[in-house]
Amino acid sequence: MQKLRREAIERAKLNSACNTIISTLLVVLITLLGLFICDLSGIIQLDKPLQYISAANAIKDQIPERNFISASQTGTLEPLQGQHIDKIDVIKPLIDHRAYRYLELENNLKVLLIHDPESEIASAAMDVKAGSWNEPYEYPGLAHFCEHMLFIGSQKYPQTGYFDDLMAKGGGSSNAYTEAQNTNYYFEITVNHLGKGLDAFAHFFIDPLFNEDAVNKERNAVNSEYEIDVSSEDWKVVNLFALLADPQHPASRFSIGNNDVLAKEGVVEALKKFYQDNYSSNIMSLAVSSRLSLNEMEKLIKVFSKIENKNLIPQSVSGFPYQFGLLGKYKTEKKLILLNWQLSGREQFVHQKPLELIDYLLSNGNLKDYLKEKQLVIEFETSIFIEQNHFVNYIIELTLPEQTLEDGNIALEITRIINNYIQQLEVWLKDDKYLEEIFKEQSSISKINFEYMEGTQEISNIAYNLNKYQPAEVLSSSFIMDVFDKDLILKYISELKKTDNLLILIGDDEYQFTENTLKTNNKEFLKDKRLDKKSEIYRLEYATQKMNKDIIKIITQKDLKLQKLFIKPQKNLFIPDNLKLVSLCDSNQSKLPQMIHTDQLKYQDKESKMNLLHHAGLDLQEFPVHQCKKEENEYQKKNHYPILLNKEKNQWWKISTKFKLPTVSGAIFIQYTKPLTIKQFTSIRIYNFISDEEINKQLRQPLTTGYSIELDMGKQIEIKVYGFSEKVRSFFKKICGCINPFRDKSKSFIQLDDKKEESSNFIRAKQSLITSIKDIFQMKLYEQSYQLYLPSILRKDFFNPEQVLQQIPNITEEQMFSDIKDILQNSIQGSLLIGNIDQKNAQDLSTELETCIYKKEEAQNQKSNRLPISVLNLNQKNWVYAKFVESDKGDLNGVTLNYYQIGQRTQENYALMKILQPLLNSQAYNNLRTDLQLGYVVTMKFKQVSCIDGALFLIQGNKELPMKVNELIEEFLLQFNEYLKKLNKKQFEYLKHSAIVELREKPQTLSEEADRLWGYISTGEYNFEERQITIERLKSITKQQVLEFYENVFINNKSKISLQLYGEGMVSQTLSLKNNQEFDSYIKTNMPDGAQLYSDIKLSYYDCPNDVSSV
Repeated sequence: MQKLRREAIERAKLNSACNTIISTLLVVLITLLGLFICDLSGIIQLDKPLQYISAANAIKDQIPERNFISASQTGTLEPLQGQHIDKIDVIKPLIDHRAYRYLELENNLKVLLIHDPESEIASAAMDVKAGSWNEPYEYPGLAHFCEHMLFIGSQKYPQTGYFDDLMAKGGGSSNAYTEAQNTNYYFEITVNHLGKGLDAFAHFFIDPLFNEDAVNKERNAVNSEYEIDVSSEDWKVVNLFALLADPQHPASRFSIGNNDVLAKEGVVEALKKFYQDNYSSNIMSLAVSSRLSLNEMEKLIKVFSKIENKNLIPQSVSGFPYQFGLLGKYKTEKKLILLNWQLSGREQFVHQKPLELIDYLLSNGNLKDYLKEKQLVIEFETSIFIEQNHFVNYIIELTLPEQTLEDGNIALEITRIINNYIQQLEVWLKDDKYLEEIFKEQSSISKINFEYMEGTQEISNIAYNLNKYQPAEVLSSSFIMDVFDKDLILKYISELKKTDNLLILIGDDEYQFTENTLKTNNKEFLKDKRLDKKSEIYRLEYATQKMNKDIIKIITQKDLKLQKLFIKPQKNLFIPDNLKLVSLCDSNQSKLPQMIHTDQLKYQDKESKMNLLHHAGLDLQEFPVHQCKKEENEYQKKNHYPILLNKEKNQWWKISTKFKLPTVSGAIFIQYTKPLTIKQFTSIRIYNFISDEEINKQLRQPLTTGYSIELDMGKQIEIKVYGFSEKVRSFFKKICGCINPFRDKSKSFIQLDDKKEESSNFIRAKQSLITSIKDIFQMKLYEQSYQLYLPSILRKDFFNPEQVLQQIPNITEEQMFSDIKDILQNSIQGSLLIGNIDQKNAQDLSTELETCIYKKEEAQNQKSNRLPISVLNLNQKNWVYAKFVESDKGDLNGVTLNYYQIGQRTQENYALMKILQPLLNSQAYNNLRTDLQLGYVVTMKFKQVSCIDGALFLIQGNKELPMKVNELIEEFLLQFNEYLKKLNKKQFEYLKHSAIVELREKPQTLSEEADRLWGYISTGEYNFEERQITIERLKSITKQQVLEFYENVFINNKSKISLQLYGEGMVSQTLSLKNNQEFDSYIKTNMPDGAQLYSDIKLSYYDCPNDVSSV
């Protein structure tokens, strides 16, 4: 799939010098042009609140990978006679327990082996220094197409889908992406399958097949991907940059590919030639990680020495691809301004990180606050946009209030303000003392966040870095900041002040295309709502104009009065000094909590579990001083369960220093005991945006030091916090000060005066909510299907975003506070603290958190009853819900989401789903995508909606209409039933074993352990032992039980709804229908036998005591 490229890495690169663990309240704005094949099998959580997505936001995290499960034997190979580079010691974090070995094979393939003794999951990645810029002009998208084809088969493994089947058997997943000058392939698999996985993976690059039949089929997948991407708001800016590039530069190429260009005669030979000309072992790097020893892994990678070394020299492209100094406009669905500077490349400045330092200073002074206070913007985000070794694009994205673009010159005013801030920044940085202090501070943060990095970096990132940086710095390259270069920093500041490398790009939904030429006057151009350029392949309408001298003078003129208002970032008070790990023996006078074992929790009711886990923290065991430390180590190693500190207040704690992290993860939930009205829901969503803004303003220092916060206010309130244990208490205190609506008005960031005028914070929050709702309707169709339409059908408490949109103008600031206080007075609370914190400090902090968002008196009088969740009972219905989605003109895609309801969760059903999931998903992918080519997005997933289990089949494409896709899914389910019957005993035992291996996988990070426990605590079920009990159930499950379960859910007694979304282009062009009336008539005429149109009359519901989600 075409990828807006490497979101997490590139944001980390920009801020890792400052080594920011970015708050998830901030929308990460990262896009770099590239391609990314991603075959879906996971689903983003159905119950997850709809999130704002930036126009240029990378989409990797939105698209799940292929996830399969199983187990087999590891291949055995002869010892490798390779070249060890013994002098290279990989720089690794202080707490990293992994062992590393760098070597180069005889064919000059660079290899990094990683021994990770704690993980049952192995992984591998290959990076190739060749991408879309290497492809011939005659076949745009060929590099991306080649990436797809390498998964299809090799001479040793010619069977189409062999690698996917292997992933399914080995509990694995695979993906790849193509960028401008590199392509990256990666997979993960249970360690018992690593040998076979590596052998098949190696043959991607040894003897790939480009079978003509497979090429013709896979081309449809690339075209489907193109149709999805070109219809997406996320991609408009990326595609626009291709249009603005020098036509002679490869950045101008159409790099996705579609049927028009990839169906040309000779494409098979072109693929072979592209592979032969651009893939060579000397420009490739391999990374492998597993719990196998380094020597064992070294034997397994011998096969990679068979990759041909053609001694290729990586392509070198010099010069800037874009000729800026431009004003630009384009039609998009929300009002925004993008300021983009084309700057000198930064790849050689790994140790200096000048742009990272400048970004910190731009983002952490008061520039954002000033623009917001002037009501010019509601969001301000910075990022690296498109980058290669000789240039980098630095971009500021500004989301505007709805009304501001009536005068296009507002873009000039915003640019003028930002340019004056950059001028003032240059003055600050000429103060040697200040600049050195800031650099030293950011260098210190960088080092701490590297030394205490949570978890490991993604294997694909490691392979990428291995092909780019020195082997010793493959892990540290994104973090190192140890060379101070004042002149280099000022050089980048100087480039940011130039206008000939600046693009001012304005997006607006009111722009309309015209055949007429636009006026040449810049100011008239900005006011004009017309566009005079159109791209058919990208389906974009836009206009550009060179900046004239008058405009340049306006945006660059120094304003001393304005510059005096700017405040530079001050000393960071949240850099930790004490990074020691706590000891219960030292803090608790050699007393430890009681160890609770799984057998003690089995089959206990909720009340008994709570009592057991409560007393474990009260009845402490005392040990002799010399023995206590040993017992404490044993306790931490074997204890899986938290302590209930306060039963009435639902406060939980678990010490966890096994990851060697001096950090704490904390979480609070507040659940309502009365149903929300839509007015109350709208009020609390507005307040969420107010709190977000205040947190980001007041807590900039910790949020750029390794602390993070997630705040979600909707159907419940949830706060998640992560930070260094030494200062996490003050961090929590500041957060609570930002979000507590009961605080004294004199201390509030919102002032309600007698004039009853709405505060600027409140106005911006309403605008932000409006923008976020509009973004929902611009999501890709498959995202809308499971984040919007299916929950609206299944959940009785779902509030339609359009209804919320209608409520917003009617909510006053006073009403909002009244609604929130009423909600909180009818709610219950719970909390969890886990990590480097002892029992006493956890108790003290938990007590303080009681009043984080309550009045003290309210905190003492919480009601104990949770609000039940009503979920639609399909009750053996066979419904069709069809929707004509008109929001994106020309969208030829359709989506089919078939949901099969199972019923309320039982331990046996959970075990059965764990067995079926990987096999059903992989076979659905092979049949519906690989064979039938129904679409690029094809996935199957078991999923809970509140406490009700179900199964989802999701397909987006344009080859068949959704009604037909629904029938093909039904045909597949019958075929799979026969396939399931033919499974032999050995194959069935493999499936069971892989499910057990997956459930046995321990949390690999503190955050992962916290999330796992929080999933049980926040639902109020406290099924901490679920995994262990499921493992025991799995051991006794028979094939006949699986068959009976499958047939009951999918064939004989199915309770089903087929949700079908038809894009505007599919309705108007494919079906030639003119309006909704004709569409409704078409649906009624083409209903499958036995199905009925969905009706909301006389519905019945399950009542779930808690909002349980999949764990």
